[in-house]
Amino acid sequence: MKTQKVYFVDEDEKERRACLDVLVELLANDQLTIEAIPPAPDFASYTKLVASPDTAAFILDQRLGSSGLVNYSGIELASFLRGIKTKLPIYILTNYADAEGEFANQESSVEHIESKRILKNPAGLEAQTFKARFLRHLEVFGDVLAKRENRFHDLLVKSLKEKLSADEEKELGLLETERLVPLQAGELHDIKALEKALAEIRARVKPGDLSL
Repeated sequence: MKTQKVYFVDEDEKERRACLDVLVELLANDQLTIEAIPPAPDFASYTKLVASPDTAAFILDQRLGSSGLVNYSGIELASFLRGIKTKLPIYILTNYADAEGEFANQESSVEHIESKRILKNPAGLEAQTFKARFLRHLEVFGDVLAKRENRFHDLLVKSLKEKLSADEEKELGLLETERLVPLQAGELHDIKALEKALAEIRARVKPGDLSL
């Protein structure tokens, strides 16, 4: 089994290193590595990471713009990443989890919003609960991708042998779109063009169209 990567994005270098040590202790294993990176200058810079089949999840600090180097927050980045790969597990890890209005009702863009204080005691109940939840989401994500890839392959092979039903043709088209979105996004470096393309794709692929 190939190694999967989880990217931890934090603007503070000292905190990034400290959190990484604990996240590695909690989550890393033979099949999973944790990599800490500073926030990229724009959303488009993340598309290659999302498109990579090795990328398993993102853990984002909420206040990525605190240093003034970027002008977006963790929850805003999460919403963008979800536009490219809808089932990608994304967590917010922040010192300000209880700040009123911090997330502006965008919690649905992530699996969970967690306080960084849980990392102070990796063996504690809160940290272990976070670990169990996170690894479960990764497992579900992997299962969904595998099922969709198998279904795409089966429909594609069937289409070469016989005519698909209308529902099967629609499903094949949706599955193909899901597979191509990250690759197409990676080719678009202009952020406005990228957001427009993603909006058009989301309009075509409505929630619930793919049942897996």
